[in-house]
Amino acid sequence: MPSEAVHPVDLHVGRRLRESRTALRLTQAELGADLGVSAQQVQKYENGSNRISASKLFEIAGRLGTGVDWFFAGLDAPRTPGLAEPAAAYDAGPTAHDQTRALIAAFKSLPDDAARAEALDYVRSRAEQI
Repeated sequence: MPSEAVHPVDLHVGRRLRESRTALRLTQAELGADLGVSAQQVQKYENGSNRISASKLFEIAGRLGTGVDWFFAGLDAPRTPGLAEPAAAYDAGPTAHDQTRALIAAFKSLPDDAARAEALDYVRSRAEQI
């Protein structure tokens, strides 16, 4: 698909995919293997030349620890007259997802299993206090 024919939403979603993948220090090949696609396919998703199906985007979001909505953050949603506004509970925004991704990246960068176990114990104890 020529670059001038790439839809702006596909470009945006691809950029968000690349941003999340690189934050987690995953290669295109590693992500592709996890998703059952080639590294070249991940590259095409990231540059917007191939659109990501809804089911594949759902898989990608699960693998990267985001919500599907995170990929669309920063886009202005088109408004259709007469349709209800999204529920406030659904519109949590990208902040929680960004924090989750940062937490996962930090966790993965810990030097060994003992450090990861200690960090996990800490997070669980804090969660129980709330």
